[in-house]
Amino acid sequence: MKRRLLLVMLIGLFPCIAFAGHFSAAERTYNVLFIQSYNHRTPWNNQLTEGVRDGLARGGVKAKVTAEYLDADYWTFASECVIMRRICERARQQNTDLIITASDEAFYTLMHCGDSLPYKLPVVVSGIKYPNDKLMSSLPNVCGYTSKINFEYLLENARRIFPHRTEVVCVSDSSLLSLKGVAEFERIWVDYQQKHPEYTLKTMNVQAQAPNPVISSICYEYNAYNRIVIAPKWTPFLSFIGKNSKAPVFAGQSLALTNGVFGVHDMEPYEGMYAAGRCAAQVLQGAIPSVVGISDLSGKILYDYKQLEFFRVNADKVGDNGVILNAPLMERYRGWFVLFYSVIVAALIFLVIWLYRLNRHESRRRMHAQTRLLIQNRLVEQRDEFDNIFCSIRDGLITYDTDLRIHFVNRALMLMLELDPDVHTARYYEGQMAGSIFHIFYNGENILPSLLKQVRTERRVIPIPEKAFMQEIHKGTYFPVSGEVVPIYSKNKMTGMAICCRNISEEEMHKRFFNLAVDASSVYPWQYDIRTASFHFAGALLDQFGLPGKLTILRKELELLIYPEDLEQSQEHFNVILKGEELDTRMNFRMRNAEGKYEWWEFRSTSYNGLSPEAPYMVLGVCQSIQRYKNTEEELIAARDRALQADTLKSAFLANMSHEIRTPLNAIVGFSDLLKDIDAFGPEEVKQFVDTININCTLLLALINDILDLSRIESGSMDFRFAGYNLSFIMQQIYDSQRLSMPQGVELIMEVPESESKSIITDSVRLKQVINNFINNAKKFTTHGAITFGYLTNEPGYTVFFVEDTGSGISEENQQRIFERFYKVDSFTQGAGLGLSICQTIVERFCGKIAVSSELGKGTRFTVRVPDSNE
Repeated sequence: MKRRLLLVMLIGLFPCIAFAGHFSAAERTYNVLFIQSYNHRTPWNNQLTEGVRDGLARGGVKAKVTAEYLDADYWTFASECVIMRRICERARQQNTDLIITASDEAFYTLMHCGDSLPYKLPVVVSGIKYPNDKLMSSLPNVCGYTSKINFEYLLENARRIFPHRTEVVCVSDSSLLSLKGVAEFERIWVDYQQKHPEYTLKTMNVQAQAPNPVISSICYEYNAYNRIVIAPKWTPFLSFIGKNSKAPVFAGQSLALTNGVFGVHDMEPYEGMYAAGRCAAQVLQGAIPSVVGISDLSGKILYDYKQLEFFRVNADKVGDNGVILNAPLMERYRGWFVLFYSVIVAALIFLVIWLYRLNRHESRRRMHAQTRLLIQNRLVEQRDEFDNIFCSIRDGLITYDTDLRIHFVNRALMLMLELDPDVHTARYYEGQMAGSIFHIFYNGENILPSLLKQVRTERRVIPIPEKAFMQEIHKGTYFPVSGEVVPIYSKNKMTGMAICCRNISEEEMHKRFFNLAVDASSVYPWQYDIRTASFHFAGALLDQFGLPGKLTILRKELELLIYPEDLEQSQEHFNVILKGEELDTRMNFRMRNAEGKYEWWEFRSTSYNGLSPEAPYMVLGVCQSIQRYKNTEEELIAARDRALQADTLKSAFLANMSHEIRTPLNAIVGFSDLLKDIDAFGPEEVKQFVDTININCTLLLALINDILDLSRIESGSMDFRFAGYNLSFIMQQIYDSQRLSMPQGVELIMEVPESESKSIITDSVRLKQVINNFINNAKKFTTHGAITFGYLTNEPGYTVFFVEDTGSGISEENQQRIFERFYKVDSFTQGAGLGLSICQTIVERFCGKIAVSSELGKGTRFTVRVPDSNE
């Protein structure tokens, strides 16, 4: 019983619930995603969106339409899928209820992008040119409209409008849709050609072949006069082709209109999307997409009004089935405009006639009274105006009639000739013959009469020759002059000649002073022409850059001479000048000279603004080579670094000197104290003490000698006494002094040429000092093996001394610094680090060369190459 009662109550409440649901649905605002295949700059973009909104509203649905753009013409399919997934993600965040797509790319990319959203929401398609029936039949949530291209209908209309164009060119690219369109067009072409055998077909792919043949065959008048272009799929490249084509272009997409296409077979943009909006409204109100289905909207032939005008096709020839788009208001409402302008013109004519007749009588009376007075005053005013104008000109001016008589002389010319303009008025010399005031001399000859006669005969402008002088005939005043002689015309008849000239004394003086200053200082002027983007240099400067015979070079040519590392900075600096941000600047950079070497140049520039601060009127400057300053700067920096390094090493030397001196002194003092009680030690111990004292005395003496030699080198007072010495004798002395002090396990070997006794002119003391320093240095680092020294006489006129050991060796890094003062490879070895530096100084005084070669763990070899005579 209770169950029956509950069932009755539910049945009674069902109409109320349904009504409430219908009411809420009617009031609900839906989120609709509208995906366009192209971008927001596509023609008819606004009409597409407006059509969707109007269709939804007319269908009784309140919706918020969000437009997204795939921009398919500029991306690959993989990139389009990435963009589409982002669109789907944004749609998911906005709780989208339905998706509408425009054109093939948007729909197919949506279904293949990999996102699940298009399979969950209803999708309404529109403008599908090449439908994939298998895909669409498998999608129950898809409905809408296709708009297939009827190529046969398109060709028939093209033939009707252009009956004499019998060559058809099918232009496409390699995209999938474009290839489908070509295949469809070729399919219908077989039947079409059977009907019209006089027509021929040529297929061109702008991606499979170079674009030049395509452009040549369509965009040139002599090739395109007999052709019609068919574009199954519109692309950005075809926009260029369409806008420049000399043959009418027919396509299958309305977006091609306004891009140079003559006509397309498609729905009107607004109508197609309006139908899609109505279909979407049905789905949002509960209609099932699979029931609504997909149907084809038959298109129309849409024509571009501008293309009709371009190909001179009468609008009446379009026919009833064609639609003309982009027609101006004047064409669409021609009758109303004609009527309106006719009324306005009639009213204006009536008003003008009435005013004319009203004022005619009064004007005629006034005109007769004023004409005589005006003529008289005008003649006087014209003459005075003529005098005032030409007297205000800064250049000198004198006019002659065709008989070579003076007509007028202006104030500037009289001042140049040092004549008093207050006494000699502008008409003072009127009627006098040419030459009565001045002469013009060139190469010592008066050329004034010949110049005037030449202009009178040839009736053209003749310039006054360079280096010509003008001389006043009474005082003899003369000066260099520049100017020209020009003919004077009145009503196409030559009535006289005029000389326009100026005194160029100061200009010549400044020019010559400037040239002298430039030649003496090697400072070269330059000028940058903003209009031509070129530099004007002195010829001598361009000769240094390997560009003889030129006076101007483009900015790009100059930048090729700049060192690559300096190019970017110099470009930025010069761009700042051209923007007007700096007026006076200085730039330093390296440039390649005629020898292919780079040298430093300094460019100074100044500019002054033109019509606006951002655009300078002119940029002027001077430049000079600063390579010698750069070289001096580098030398000073290197000298400073060497001085700082020497000072650092000297400071380290002085800091360690107390240790170097105290070590042998402590040994000497300590063992000397032990010898006070000599009886407490055995003979061997006493001998050992004495040897230790002797060794440390020798070390201390060597240290003091090095310090003294250093001081002599610093003061320039190191003495050299050159004489002839036998080398074998010197080598034997060195061997005898060194063999007893060799470390245990190390053998001293002397190698000299056998059966040869050679003598050289040298300082034997300094020579032995060098070799002994090498041997002493070798003893510090050799614990076994041998130390070999001697000389070689392989090179005539030179002797090579060498000291070679089997010690620990020297690294390549230390070999670079081994001859520096105070430098020690091993800071724990005895010595001040002066020996090898002193050796280098001595060898340089011998006019010789010192070298070292070493390998870690195998030993070191020092060589000294000196001439046999130092005289």
